[in-house]
Amino acid sequence: MRWHNARVAPMTKDAVEDKDVGPTQRLFQRDFMLLMVINFLVMTAVTTQMGTLPLYVTQLGGHATIAGLVVGIWGLSALVARIPVGKIIDRFGRKQLVLIGLFILAADFSLLIFYSALVGLVVLRALQGVGNGTQSTAVATMVADQLPPQKLSVGLGYFSISQTLPAAIGPAIGLFFVNRWGFQSLFYFNLTLVLIALSCTFFVHESYERPVQENTTIVMHQPFGDLLFQVEVWVPSLIIFVASFANAAVAAFLVQFGYEKHLPLTLVGLSFTVQAIIGVGARLWFAQLYQAVETVVLIASSIVLIASAYLLIAWSQGVFGLLIAGGLDGLGFALLMPLLNGVVLGHVLPMQRGRATAIFSSGNDVAYGMGAILWGVFASCFGYFWLYCCAASLVLATLYLIWRYRKVLQQAR
Repeated sequence: MRWHNARVAPMTKDAVEDKDVGPTQRLFQRDFMLLMVINFLVMTAVTTQMGTLPLYVTQLGGHATIAGLVVGIWGLSALVARIPVGKIIDRFGRKQLVLIGLFILAADFSLLIFYSALVGLVVLRALQGVGNGTQSTAVATMVADQLPPQKLSVGLGYFSISQTLPAAIGPAIGLFFVNRWGFQSLFYFNLTLVLIALSCTFFVHESYERPVQENTTIVMHQPFGDLLFQVEVWVPSLIIFVASFANAAVAAFLVQFGYEKHLPLTLVGLSFTVQAIIGVGARLWFAQLYQAVETVVLIASSIVLIASAYLLIAWSQGVFGLLIAGGLDGLGFALLMPLLNGVVLGHVLPMQRGRATAIFSSGNDVAYGMGAILWGVFASCFGYFWLYCCAASLVLATLYLIWRYRKVLQQAR
């Protein structure tokens, strides 16, 4: 018997949502703020390594291939961890998995301080991916549990600031520590951030209670495939997969694109800073925009903004165009991510949120990991101009999905 037939009475989705609202309708309650702090601290620890680990590989005598492996294996191991973690989260609770993930990260950074060999670095980066994939999936699910159903997208928009802001400041902090005190000091700093996050976790209230109704057994043992093929899950996940796959062309090759055009690379790098700053600002303004504009219109507008950014990169002859493109890209993703995440979590039961979060996040992981490789092959064959034109075309193609499934993507106010 398929899930769509089993989801009916006696426990309807609306009944579960009513129960799930909890005693308060406020967004910025203590647990929500603590989870933002935890995520901010961990993501800052992670992003400080974005520009520094390849330098560390070079210092240890490694070459570009090893550097790429050290960077890439983190995302791959995080992806491998998410699916089983999502199932465990739904079955046994969220907070335990946050603690396990943070303990893994604490152990990992502790070992990085004292162990400096290339093989060990690859293994520790893989372990770090497992720890981050575990805690990030669990934290995101806990956040969804804390939010009132009618404020899912708004709350997720605010929460995503704790991911966007570290992306803006983390690389600069990492380079500062490495240039001033060396790599070991950076690992000590990262360990400190993780330990503070671990301490904060003990003060977070676990609001998820596994329902005891008999028919929930069907839900708890529902295969991942059945959940994945629910239209409310696969459509938003596919849209964000395509958008993130296209964005991998920016994350991986924008600097090389600027180098090919003989542009100042420091100024080209500012495009990422603009992207992050605009992303944070848009998320602060997101609640007012969400109330004023229909969800489907916002999603479609985000797609147009993102595609416009890639076309602008393709045709830009100077740094100014790349900075504008960074702003458009940041604004588009700032709106798109929480909206689509809200659609997914708004259409599943509380005991499915861990798996739904894992599915949504896994698509993002695969897109960036696979995108960097495939776009590299594409660029070597056709050049960067056609790379960004093709990326824009892929993103625009999702407008058909948005139109076709507009009723699914429209959220209740």
